[in-house]
Amino acid sequence: MSPDFMKFATEVFEGTKYQPSDTDVQNLASNMNILEDRLMSKLNHRLLEGGRKIWDTFAEHNFAVKLASYHKQDSEISYEPDEGLRRPPDFKIVLDELTYWIQMKRLSNLERENRQNKIVQKIKDEAKKIEIGMFFGCDLSEQFFEKDIPDLIDFLSNKSSNPEEGKKYTFPNYENPKAIIDFWYPNKSEISYLTLGVSGDMDMVEETGLAKDQIKQSLINAAGAFEWDVNHNIINLIAMDADKHEDIDICDAVFGTEFEMFSQNRHSWSREKDGFFLIPDFSNKVAGVIALKSKERSPISDYFATLYVNDFFKDRSSDFNKLLSFSNIINFKMRPPMGKGNFDI
Repeated sequence: MSPDFMKFATEVFEGTKYQPSDTDVQNLASNMNILEDRLMSKLNHRLLEGGRKIWDTFAEHNFAVKLASYHKQDSEISYEPDEGLRRPPDFKIVLDELTYWIQMKRLSNLERENRQNKIVQKIKDEAKKIEIGMFFGCDLSEQFFEKDIPDLIDFLSNKSSNPEEGKKYTFPNYENPKAIIDFWYPNKSEISYLTLGVSGDMDMVEETGLAKDQIKQSLINAAGAFEWDVNHNIINLIAMDADKHEDIDICDAVFGTEFEMFSQNRHSWSREKDGFFLIPDFSNKVAGVIALKSKERSPISDYFATLYVNDFFKDRSSDFNKLLSFSNIINFKMRPPMGKGNFDI
């Protein structure tokens, strides 16, 4: 019997607080079916797990569907391939004799974030002991520690007995907030215990607010997945969800900070040598960065894809074009798109 993807899609959205249209649910169900057929069901399971990184997972899910839709059924596309690698990149695509490795961009994987991920998992596990069929959201402060979990569980048990839907509850109090909690009922599915839907961080800047330096640091972290250099048979790329990133910030992050130069009769521009592609540890490991911008205002969307090319690999354009149809391809001597088309400087 084939999986009930409409049911699964409904369950995914119910854990997010996002109010989907019927089209959203149908599109997600269709995409889940595509990935099931292409042996990338791990991404479907990850969406169903929800939790702290669910919006990152939506981006990976959408990108996987874009790859699967662009290439024929017999093309080898895999997600987090198990090949004995210490840290496998997110995607591997094999086209004839050429292998593409793609890592989706992550926020800085700081020690604090690792600690809070463990805390969130413990909160999720302990909340399951509360037999109230609701979802809850949980944003944690930097001052929330593992020792606070028992008191938070008591707080959840008390507040979930008769919650006001849509209200934000502050733990332990308004004067010293360590967590912000809210509750909501499932729309269609039935759950038997208090279930963590989404979680976040009260203090961290969200991904959509990243500026040049933060984009660059995120690319450095993502590039750690590549333990091998780019060569004639291998192309390593980083893909990033860039819906609210400014093109100029991405250019500054990857190529170097732009500055103006003035002389007596001339005005021109150049870049500092502080770009991601110029860092010696990564200049031979990452051939380009793919910036993805949604075509629809929905978590389920195709992407416009812009490729920012490492100047060391600017002669590989034919290989890049085998992977995807890019809306724009930008190199060091090109400014980001402004209106129609690009122009060389």
